[in-house]
Amino acid sequence: MAIYDREQDYQSILNAALGEYQAKRFRLIEPDDHRLVLYHADTCVATFNQHRAHIDVIRETCRKHLEKLGCRL
Repeated sequence: MAIYDREQDYQSILNAALGEYQAKRFRLIEPDDHRLVLYHADTCVATFNQHRAHIDVIRETCRKHLEKLGCRL
């Protein structure tokens, strides 16, 4: 019988929000009930209000960060 792990399930939702950017070493962390923090490798890229963060905005932030680093998209 599988045990439901709410925290692991929620992290998989955050990972899915990153889409292709998860494979490019981006990750989303929820440090509290109000914020989402976007990291690229070990660098903090952005902080979002959890209630206003949209997938498109998160992915656009990832794209702009890679563009700023001169990475090929």
